[in-house]
Amino acid sequence: MNNTWGWLGTVAGVVGGILVALNFGYSKFGYIFFMVSAVSWTIQGNKNNDKSLVLLNVVFIFVNTLGIYRWFF
Repeated sequence: MNNTWGWLGTVAGVVGGILVALNFGYSKFGYIFFMVSAVSWTIQGNKNNDKSLVLLNVVFIFVNTLGIYRWFF
């Protein structure tokens, strides 16, 4: 089974976590990476018919939307 979306989600999530944890001028871009991660994992979850993974990442999409709004606007 092709797991490209899963790997994209993993890499984007790790980069997002590092950016937020560093707490410097570019940390807000961590939310962009978190959003890419959540969307990627939602797609992967749909492909694998994994409803719990989809639900978790749909919630993360909303949380990341809030983070992006609060940090960028």
